[in-house]
Amino acid sequence: MSFEIQEAELCESFSQSIQMEQLLPMELGRKHEGMLDDLNSIIPYATLRMRNVAHLSNEECANAIASHLQSSEKFMHDDPKLEQFRMETVRTIPQCFAVKQSVKSQLLETVNQKTTKRSISCWKLFKYNVSLKFAKIWVTMQNFLSTMKLWHRTIKTIESHHGSGIATYFKFLRWLLFLNTISCILSVSFIVIPQSLDQVYVSNDIKVLDFLTGSGFLSRTIMYYGFYSNGTVDVSFGTKYSIPFAYFLTLLFCYIVTFVILSLNVISSYRKSYIETRGKVHNLYSSKIFCGWDFSISSPKTAVLQSASIYKELEELLAETKQHMRLHWCTKFLLIIIQFIVTSIIIFMIFGAGALVWILLSHYNIEAPVTISIMIVPIAITAIIHIFPAIISYLASLERYNNKRTELYVTIVRNYAVAAIIIGTLFVFWIIHSMSHCWQTHLGEEIYRLIILDFIASLFGAFLHFTRSVLYKRYSTKVGKLEFDIARSTLNLIYNQMLFWMGFYFSPLISVMIMIKLIFTFYMKRYELKRYYQRPSQPWRAAQTQTLFLALTFLSIIVILFTIGYVITNVKSDECGPFRNHLHTWDFIVDGMLSLKRDSTFWRVISELASPVTSAVILIGMSIAVYCLRAKAEASKEISQIFSNILLLQSQDKQFLINSFGKCAKNKRTFVPNEISFVQDIRHIEQDYINEEALLHRHNLPSTSFEEK
Repeated sequence: MSFEIQEAELCESFSQSIQMEQLLPMELGRKHEGMLDDLNSIIPYATLRMRNVAHLSNEECANAIASHLQSSEKFMHDDPKLEQFRMETVRTIPQCFAVKQSVKSQLLETVNQKTTKRSISCWKLFKYNVSLKFAKIWVTMQNFLSTMKLWHRTIKTIESHHGSGIATYFKFLRWLLFLNTISCILSVSFIVIPQSLDQVYVSNDIKVLDFLTGSGFLSRTIMYYGFYSNGTVDVSFGTKYSIPFAYFLTLLFCYIVTFVILSLNVISSYRKSYIETRGKVHNLYSSKIFCGWDFSISSPKTAVLQSASIYKELEELLAETKQHMRLHWCTKFLLIIIQFIVTSIIIFMIFGAGALVWILLSHYNIEAPVTISIMIVPIAITAIIHIFPAIISYLASLERYNNKRTELYVTIVRNYAVAAIIIGTLFVFWIIHSMSHCWQTHLGEEIYRLIILDFIASLFGAFLHFTRSVLYKRYSTKVGKLEFDIARSTLNLIYNQMLFWMGFYFSPLISVMIMIKLIFTFYMKRYELKRYYQRPSQPWRAAQTQTLFLALTFLSIIVILFTIGYVITNVKSDECGPFRNHLHTWDFIVDGMLSLKRDSTFWRVISELASPVTSAVILIGMSIAVYCLRAKAEASKEISQIFSNILLLQSQDKQFLINSFGKCAKNKRTFVPNEISFVQDIRHIEQDYINEEALLHRHNLPSTSFEEK
């Protein structure tokens, strides 16, 4: 009998010591090795004294465990790290929750009794209260401003009824409007109004057709680059206001602010979409169901919108996680052939569109009559921009992508390529023909006509949607409702934004036009979405689509900034405009603004920095830096996955030990006397240890000995 009691005591002490050494965090264990020795010296003896622990009540068991833990002076010090260590110790005690809670409260009471804390001074208390008040005010202001955003409630309604994908389009439109508002206010305040104070052209020969073509009397107004003078304006009290200085500095500031804001938004969106959510999100559905509701909602209408929004998000999640059937290799090969053929056709269409625009521009410049040639090129470009996306969307549907998001991304990129090729062709043509008189004004007129015709095409599209809606009401079985095409609508926004950035340098007032057009587009698209479009048959999430929109816009601003930089440094500007007394705009910057001498050291440094070789070296260096950071992020991701696997192995070890303790508690003779079972259990632990060490060794990570583990 004494042998059985001694055996049981040894088993319990062994289980307790294994619990303390195996289950406590390794980091805290390394920092408090001496304290672990003290605890290990307490716990085994404590179990020896509690021979009849199974017959104790929960309260008596908690008192016994707490008294033994309180006997360690190091363990009961008041320290944040020791507080965490105590919580981990209580958490790993193999007892019920009531016992753990009682032990925790007793330990906390003992620590508070031993602690002698000084009261906070009045000054520190005042600072804490003030900082808390300001933090609360800041959070309240942020929440208030978020609800005061332009079209906030309208976009929330769209998101709840049509999904986050379509709402992303309207958010993107609102963001572009905010971005263009900054440029509009600055250009009108510092360029247009000062020039209007100097001279205003009033023509007696005003034709309505001039507002459509952008030429005629408009070409001799503050609408275009050629009208702005190269002198100064008397503002007040003899103060001189230089138009060339204001023109260049204002546009430079607008482009820089746009570039910085766009860069920050791209980085933020990329981090949220691709970096912070790179790991797998566990319990996504339960989190959305049980934690997705906003309990601060007090309005019934807002509650209905919130409920519908959660429903749409769950629908989108389920649509994306739906398993796709595995295709036979013959079917896969056939799809690859189809995708190759479709891609070849689209590439031919894109370059064919660019060639067509070039041919039309050449004939317009040489042979065709003025009245016809003024509108033939913008009409052709507008037709391509509005017809090609429908063809590209249809061809993309033939490729049968497994994921609808992939199909959407491919369609958006192809549509973007169409717009980029056409605008690039237009700009290159006018750069080559820059010897003509005031070519900057002619290019501004072309961009004006493109914006006006795109606006007319949008109205015509709304009329077609109305006609289709009438047919749907009469013949609903034959004519179905349209689905909102996010790719085509987004292409139109990016296309208009590219036109604005390209034409802003040659027509400052074009910012007012683009603002009015964006506002009208928002209300027109909202009305069409409500009346003419049906809910999308394939719901999808918009988590990463916003990043793609911003990335394409960011790519556009980079290319346009390079082209405008080329115009400033290499294209003649002495015919008209605010820099007409200088061969190039760059000469005005060097001679007029910086007052540099051509043979000075600073000038040579600036010339070297502005050379193409230096720019290429900087771009290569930035690319290498991005590659290194990307590789570092991938390595961190891999190491994170390794540690996740290690935690999984440790949890399996913990589950194994708990099962062994359970067997020991039920039949105390089955753990130690049964040598075969004991050896098998030890072998399982050793095998897990070997697997973990191999994983650490493969990735050159530090390891621990089997005894320490």
